[in-house]
Amino acid sequence: MLRNLKVILEGELEVLRKLSIYLLHIPVNVLEEASFKIIVSSVLDELNTEKYSFFRMKKEFEKGRGKKLIVDRLHLLNSIKDKLVVLELNEEIFDVSKEVIKEYHLLPNDALIAATCKHQRIRKIASFDADFERVDFLEIIAPE
Repeated sequence: MLRNLKVILEGELEVLRKLSIYLLHIPVNVLEEASFKIIVSSVLDELNTEKYSFFRMKKEFEKGRGKKLIVDRLHLLNSIKDKLVVLELNEEIFDVSKEVIKEYHLLPNDALIAATCKHQRIRKIASFDADFERVDFLEIIAPE
């Protein structure tokens, strides 16, 4: 199970309750990544498997496999998104993300998240991803 999507996949709302004391922001790329993981997990749930090739999963998705789960889960993601401040990406953030990749050895999507935080002067991040612990300008808030 994808740990960072437990709220959507398992209805585990306690994480959101614990974070409700903060004004929560989310970079738009995190929403894209969550949407992708929702599609993958929904197709795999309907296939009743954890092992897959990306191309098989994509072909099954294109055939409509997991459609109801996807629609329901994306609806829940939208409900959560509506309670957050969505942060847009721009060229400046992208340029900073390249520096974050080099300095902190983050993969591109995580680097975009960190660069967005830096650009917006956000110091605290709620994440299950230990990679952000390497970023000295971020403080991790354990959402559990």
